[in-house]
Amino acid sequence: MQLDHLSLNELQVLRLKVDQEIESRRVQVRKEGLEKIKSIAAEYGLSTDELKTLTALNKTAAKRGVVPPKYRDPNNAANTWTGRGRKPKWVEEYLATGSTLSAIAI
Repeated sequence: MQLDHLSLNELQVLRLKVDQEIESRRVQVRKEGLEKIKSIAAEYGLSTDELKTLTALNKTAAKRGVVPPKYRDPNNAANTWTGRGRKPKWVEEYLATGSTLSAIAI
């Protein structure tokens, strides 16, 4: 296809048509893939719940292990924090008093 003879407007229309066709084919390929998966699952006697379990197992395996706490609340030893994610309220309050994290490190 020779594009150099097309006007800007014609190229934009062509792009729109191409994008629409790509999306249409993407939807069709996904639909065919799902049908194939259902067919294979039925062939082996697998239910959709069992298939969901497989994806749940993969997500679980990808999670990180348990991280030990790095900081302990001096006012309540039951409050600990690993140092990951958002600071707990007790850490924020402790730091607001001018103290440092190193002072409550475990």
